[in-house]
Amino acid sequence: MTTLHDSRVDHKRLRILIPINANEDSRWGIRYALRRQQAGRAVEVILLNVGEPITEWEVLRFRTQQEISRFQEESAQRFIGEATAPLMTANIPCRGIFRQGELVFSILDSAEQSGCHEIVMARSMAGLSSCFSRNIVRAVKRGQRDIPVVVVNGDGIVVS
Repeated sequence: MTTLHDSRVDHKRLRILIPINANEDSRWGIRYALRRQQAGRAVEVILLNVGEPITEWEVLRFRTQQEISRFQEESAQRFIGEATAPLMTANIPCRGIFRQGELVFSILDSAEQSGCHEIVMARSMAGLSSCFSRNIVRAVKRGQRDIPVVVVNGDGIVVS
């Protein structure tokens, strides 16, 4: 995984937050970043994975919160590692963040704290089974502060 330069971050770069998970549609934002870079815009990407709190008694009966947290963090590192490969190939600076907490708040807070210019999310056709369903995208759009939410399709093309 690459990291952003410490004190010499290029402020002319478009800093994009892309929330990712195990679903393929969460990678559509990577295609968007690659398209922007190919079109001549310098970009940097922050990949975010959010481990939402587990409250189901069926799970908590057999696993401790520590075990669940460890599993979520290990999974996040795997998702982030996989997602960085095409960005590294294209020489796009990127880094990964893992947060535990409520999904929408974590996305908005991470984008703000990281100084992002855009939040890029997939318009999933998977419905409610997808972490990034239209309801989540809508909730992020409603909660956005000053950072636009860009919704993309499977080709990384803006759809709304």
